[in-house]
Amino acid sequence: MRSFGDPAFFRAFDLLLSLTNPGSKRSHWRHDGVEFERERHSVTNPRHGLAIEIFTMTRSGRRGWSFMVIKEYWWAGEESKALKNLRWARPISGQRGDILAWLRAQEAKIGNKSFLEDSEADAGDDPEFADVDESDTP
Repeated sequence: MRSFGDPAFFRAFDLLLSLTNPGSKRSHWRHDGVEFERERHSVTNPRHGLAIEIFTMTRSGRRGWSFMVIKEYWWAGEESKALKNLRWARPISGQRGDILAWLRAQEAKIGNKSFLEDSEADAGDDPEFADVDESDTP
């Protein structure tokens, strides 16, 4: 992955999400020292619709950083035919190189047993990062 716009970046990012938050069941979780947050907003009417997913990743401490990935899905018509899907990513704070280095390290770990152990160790017993059934949330 060379940059945040590279298709390889989005493939690696999607894989990282699916491995650290299977089924997108949690809106907050932690993996390998980075806190993840997922928001989803949608608007629909009989003629068109839009859904936006916002992922924010934050690493605290020395050389900390914050990073955002946005995915937009547009559709139209009675059959909800896909019109356009957009995705983009931007650093919010910190050094771009530090963010890319962390993401490359995750990419290198994927497939190793240690990758999933990092996720399980970060989840721990912290209730803030426990599995949440969002259907019960008002």
